[in-house]
Amino acid sequence: MDFDDHGQWYLDQPTNENGTELVTGTFWRGKRWTSSTALKTKVRQEGHPVSFSHSGASEYIVSKTLMDVLRDALPENSLQGIPVVIEDYDDPYEILNVLDVVDCVDESRSDFSIWAPEDGRPEMVGEYRMNVLKIDAIKTNNHELFRIAGWRIALICSERIRNLLVKNGVTGVRFMPVD
Repeated sequence: MDFDDHGQWYLDQPTNENGTELVTGTFWRGKRWTSSTALKTKVRQEGHPVSFSHSGASEYIVSKTLMDVLRDALPENSLQGIPVVIEDYDDPYEILNVLDVVDCVDESRSDFSIWAPEDGRPEMVGEYRMNVLKIDAIKTNNHELFRIAGWRIALICSERIRNLLVKNGVTGVRFMPVD
């Protein structure tokens, strides 16, 4: 998935009720969110609301309606919706926490490097710096919505989920094919 942000709103990084930003990548890890802390965000850049939003650090915020579609289509243990209040906006939204992280990069066909200590990003050392992603379909083990081990910023969906989202009028997302 990629994001078509022409004219849409852009949401800020989610915060807790005290206004402290969540750590970048909190929802990239494939770990269930267990906190009962209320989460909120605000519109960082004005535009039209969309059903699938990309926040400050690749946290995905989706309309509750869209989240319900995903809940109905996917196994319960593959995703989690965490309610988030968008300041000055009444419609319900949730953070999409994708719990499946799959080690499926076909390194022989992908174009990438690996983050190193000298790159100045200690939190990224050992992770992919992806230029061209190629997936080994067998290693996906039929997961239909997942992040990629070693390159968790990416969100990958199956053709079935893509078609379901399109059928349900998803806005704010652009689908890009991955081999």
